[in-house]
Amino acid sequence: MKDHDLHNMTIAAGLVLLGLAACDAAPTRNESASNEAANVAAAAPAPAPAAAIVLEGAGLRIPSANPPRTLAFGMPAAEAVEALAKALGRPPTERGANEECGGGSMEFAAWEGEVTLWLLDGRFAGWDNKGGLKTLDGVGIGSSRPQVAALPGFEAEESTLGTEFRAGGLSGILASRAPDAKVTHLWGGATCVFR
Repeated sequence: MKDHDLHNMTIAAGLVLLGLAACDAAPTRNESASNEAANVAAAAPAPAPAAAIVLEGAGLRIPSANPPRTLAFGMPAAEAVEALAKALGRPPTERGANEECGGGSMEFAAWEGEVTLWLLDGRFAGWDNKGGLKTLDGVGIGSSRPQVAALPGFEAEESTLGTEFRAGGLSGILASRAPDAKVTHLWGGATCVFR
């Protein structure tokens, strides 16, 4: 074999080794950052969707509004109904008045299976939870007595409605006196509750 051929083979072998080394080379800084970001995104759980409505003792909170807002008891009824309709993505399923409420006639706007707003003298007076809405602490229909008892000022008593409680500005009914009884009815403010 001639020196010339040996030299060409050495160069060819060197180029092959360089090519192989390039395949195993560490990714560049930008590639590393992209790969790390993709791995973090894949590993991180998707954020939970924000609740459309949060129950509060002094009204309702709409964290999904831009900007987030609170519907406080005493605000104009029309404004409260409009804001809630926007947050829920639909108008009330029923509007009307109940003449037989304990404190006198009250108007209402109801979203079937979700919530009823009670309106008195043109003002938002109270809410009645009809479904899956919860407080910031996670209290709602189906919550246990210990969950409710953890709210400030918890009191429970037997009334004509059953085991009635008040806590954190909320009122409601427990299924029984049992220590693990569940919430069957939950409201805030002035509502049309028959005693």
